[in-house]
Amino acid sequence: MPGHPRIGRVRPSYPTTPGTFQVDLRGLVDLLSRHLYRSPDVYVRELLQNAVDAIAARRRLEPGVAGAVEIEVVEPADGPPTVVVTDNGIGLTGTELVELLATIGRSSKRGELAQHRDFIGQFGIGLLACFLVADEITVVTRSARDPDAQALCWQGRADGTYDITPVDSDLTAGTRVHLRARTGFEHHLTRDHVLALARRYGGLLTLPIRLGSVQVNNEPPPWDFPALTMEHGRESALAYASRVLDLDPLDAIPLHADGVRGLAFVLPYEPSPAARQDHRVYLRRMLLSESADRLLPDWAFFVRCVIDADDLSPNAARDGFIEDERLARVREQLGRGIRDHLKDLARLWPARLAGIVATHDAGISALAVHDDECLLLFADWLPVDTSLGRMTLGEHARRFGELRFVRRFDDFRQVAPIAAAQGRCVVNGGHVNLSTLLERLAVLRPERRISELDPTEIVDSFADLTAEERSEVADLVRLAETALRSHDVGVQVRAFAPSQMHATLVTNEDSRFRRQLDRTRSVVDGPWSGVLAALPTASAANSQLCLNVANAAVRELARQARQGSIMRVRRAIELLYVQALLLGHHPLRDRELGLLDDVVLGFVEDRG
Repeated sequence: MPGHPRIGRVRPSYPTTPGTFQVDLRGLVDLLSRHLYRSPDVYVRELLQNAVDAIAARRRLEPGVAGAVEIEVVEPADGPPTVVVTDNGIGLTGTELVELLATIGRSSKRGELAQHRDFIGQFGIGLLACFLVADEITVVTRSARDPDAQALCWQGRADGTYDITPVDSDLTAGTRVHLRARTGFEHHLTRDHVLALARRYGGLLTLPIRLGSVQVNNEPPPWDFPALTMEHGRESALAYASRVLDLDPLDAIPLHADGVRGLAFVLPYEPSPAARQDHRVYLRRMLLSESADRLLPDWAFFVRCVIDADDLSPNAARDGFIEDERLARVREQLGRGIRDHLKDLARLWPARLAGIVATHDAGISALAVHDDECLLLFADWLPVDTSLGRMTLGEHARRFGELRFVRRFDDFRQVAPIAAAQGRCVVNGGHVNLSTLLERLAVLRPERRISELDPTEIVDSFADLTAEERSEVADLVRLAETALRSHDVGVQVRAFAPSQMHATLVTNEDSRFRRQLDRTRSVVDGPWSGVLAALPTASAANSQLCLNVANAAVRELARQARQGSIMRVRRAIELLYVQALLLGHHPLRDRELGLLDDVVLGFVEDRG
């Protein structure tokens, strides 16, 4: 066709038939060691896993067979150590040797996993992990499917080559794997190290595992301890945590979910809510990881768990579980179990729960700000400071019903002694997150009647003066207003407890902001000074010095004001004002610092 180049028949210089990828085995092993497996030591786990799965396969063929795994370590004086692992499992035929051991990624277990959940491995790369510590793997095997099967030897090398030969062997049905340490990896195949790894990974397996004459797995799993409601069961669990996790937990919580059982241990210290918890996880009693996370809801950051799962899917590295619907369902169920246990503690062992919350209150509060479920679970056990002492929110609800709180520490310091003298319980909401939690709890639990207290409400509750009392303090009020007019402070006189308190300064949010603004103006220059100068100044209506006529010194000042001792009363009023500022932890402006200096100097010179 015009405008189109002619296409001729050209013989290609490349193959046109289907081909297969070529794999650089040593490069693949290096990739595994650096990015998939955390340590070369996982080779022991992979060998045990293959042995256990092979025995499980044989038991489906011969249900009565007694499975066993034998480990031997040979440490010659003039060469690297060798590890030999023998099982009496299903064994492999010649065809299976070619298909399974010589093909990266293929597994005899893959097709069977949909029907059988007693296999641990789901990836055909388990034996490949042995190349992390050895340059050559020798597998001697005899298939149990054929009583006349010949023993075969498969030798695979790190350069990607292998060969299969028939051998004379005393091995009955089963498999024997030989590993000889690579240069630089001798330590990983020494007897003591292999024994420690076998106990670490396979210590809870039900199949007998022996290294020479030593029984590797003879400890019951912690989830098989007696019921934790029984004291000896709880003590056994706590002893396990101390021995295995190096942890002295505050409590042990039984965990049960679909195909999952285990324990959660309450940490004896307060971690960050964002900190990752290193959970110990098993898959059909084979240790997968000692540092798995994402097993529990975010709010359960204060526990570390040990669990064993039957049906969760391991990730490629087999050091954790794949994030899927099953794991999400298990996570929810485990969280529900922890909540139910804490509820049982509240009913049966309240002192134990109080100790847990007292240790983890800051972290629990931080998480509860964003988690209503967490807030509702722990709210009654959160400790708070009040004008009548420290108590939990639940105790406060039982004793007082309505809850009033102030938002700032300084407001609490100001109102606490007055509220305590009146028998009123005011909560200090100045602690981190507490005001936010109380406001949220007021929405979630409206029957609790939780609201913020304005400090001016305390003054409004003071007793009004009689007409005679107002007449007696009229001169004092007039002198005080004159003395404090330049400080934008109003004056009133009331009677309130405690009588030892001379006065209190009542402020609101606006007056505190303006006071801080005035203080900032005094220390800022340059372009920002003009910006600050344009902002409004403080208003006298926002701050009130309330003098306590129940105080003997204030009554004496009222008497001297009636007698005309103007300067002495003025100096005393100025002193009481500065004292009220300091007691309320209000920032002193330059003029108030000058006032304090002038008052002290006046008393020293006896100018009053």
